[in-house]
Amino acid sequence: MTGTEPLDPRNSAAVLQSKWAWFLVLGLVLALCGVAAVALPALSTFAASTVLGAGLVIAGSVKMIQSLQVKEWSGFLWQEFAGAVEVVGGILIYFFPFKGAFAITLLIALVLLVHGILQIGLAVKLRNQEGWKWLAASGLIAVLASAALTLKLPYTRYFTPGTIAGIALLMAGCAYVAIALTMRRAKP
Repeated sequence: MTGTEPLDPRNSAAVLQSKWAWFLVLGLVLALCGVAAVALPALSTFAASTVLGAGLVIAGSVKMIQSLQVKEWSGFLWQEFAGAVEVVGGILIYFFPFKGAFAITLLIALVLLVHGILQIGLAVKLRNQEGWKWLAASGLIAVLASAALTLKLPYTRYFTPGTIAGIALLMAGCAYVAIALTMRRAKP
């Protein structure tokens, strides 16, 4: 084989099923980063921005590493793009937490919007696989969180931007855990 031949779908499914644990690890890391982003804003706005930035860098890095382990997956490129957006957005949020609450809120909203659109794109790409609806729901929640931050909807005044972003990360983590468990149970 030269590596340019198309993969046999049965072989691809078997390879992905054998690597379900990578999806589980990704889901757990995303969920943990989301929980940290939700739990820590009570300390201070600086802590919320710092934790969210670090959480996005960690989540994006793990997402990119995980996708390299499952190159056979049809969502490989979408996963790489989403991870890159999270890493870049996380770095910007982490290193510039004092640039103003408005700027940070818009940056978080932008990262969530791009992340949500990429998640929805990935879900559409994977619509023939079980679990794609979890990714679509996760992407929709990220887009809605972005809109909530941008439009300053009434309930957002009770939650910091880090809390809203943390909820989106937590939902993304749940989506990947669900996909991992679906892959584990699937028959190749």
